[in-house]
Amino acid sequence: MVIGIVLFLLLILFCICKRCVFKRRKKDKKKSKADIRNVQLIGKGLAKDREDLEELEAHMEDNEGVQEKETVNLGKLQYSIDYDFSQGELTVGVIQATDLPGMDMSGTSDPYVKVFLLPEKKKKFETKVHRKTLNPVFNETFVFKVPYAEVAGKTLVFNVFDFDRFSKHDQIGQIQVPLGSVDLARVIEEWRDLSPPDDDEKKVSLIVTVVDYDRIGTSEAIGRVCLGCNEAGAGLRHWSDMLANPRRPIAQWHTLQPMPEKG
Repeated sequence: MVIGIVLFLLLILFCICKRCVFKRRKKDKKKSKADIRNVQLIGKGLAKDREDLEELEAHMEDNEGVQEKETVNLGKLQYSIDYDFSQGELTVGVIQATDLPGMDMSGTSDPYVKVFLLPEKKKKFETKVHRKTLNPVFNETFVFKVPYAEVAGKTLVFNVFDFDRFSKHDQIGQIQVPLGSVDLARVIEEWRDLSPPDDDEKKVSLIVTVVDYDRIGTSEAIGRVCLGCNEAGAGLRHWSDMLANPRRPIAQWHTLQPMPEKG
């Protein structure tokens, strides 16, 4: 009788222990599944972030490619060169400019031209400022005293600026004419395209792309803003203001431009 009771109690204890072990294994199994699921979710998140990073890098490469292909029109300048061998005088005419970029908020500019000789830069001339025009007619002449023995080593420079009453004048572009490559036996009159200012920091450009981030789908670029000396309008004006005010943050609003088409 006593042995039967003992066996019965042992059986009950065995059942209780088995049930506890089963519950614990079930709980560990659920926890393991949850951990695996969390790892999978983290992995998907990392994969999505990696895809987004690759997408952004692709946009940057596209922007760089387009930047290399695009040639910004800074306008043209017509000028004349006449050298008097007997007097040792170089007469430079600034005739007119056309298709200049709009540097003001109104879409126009207040252009004028600085003329000087490299390498000394000692004597500089300036034309009058022409208000609110992209096609100014200057018709001004300037005379440099240059001995014939020195003229071949000089470079004639035309710097076109946008006049600003309240801040530093923005340089629109420039033309450099090495006089050693010019036939001074005749009067030169020609048109040439304006080139960006030849400064190292002005060769840099900045492209800001605004992206609609999507963790599940594909992040899409909304638009972009391009700043630099190769741009026009607000992009060129903001860049020029930044260069004119070193160590000072220059904030301006910009309208987003559409993304360039691929291919």
